[in-house]
Amino acid sequence: MAEEICCICGGPLDGENVSRCAICGQPFHMAWSVQAQVPECGRYLIRDEACSLAFICSKCLATLPKEAARGQ
Repeated sequence: MAEEICCICGGPLDGENVSRCAICGQPFHMAWSVQAQVPECGRYLIRDEACSLAFICSKCLATLPKEAARGQ
């Protein structure tokens, strides 16, 4: 199986600190602990209407309206 790469920075994904974008479906670096040494290639958004979190890559995040892009 081929190694997955981050859709934002092109770096290799370690299989642990990774998420898939809720919009484009591509994998990106997402730190799952404060000690993780990975680039910030996306973030999570709070989806009030669904009482859930959505993980969004930086490229897709830039396309969202400012009020929709609140989160961490």
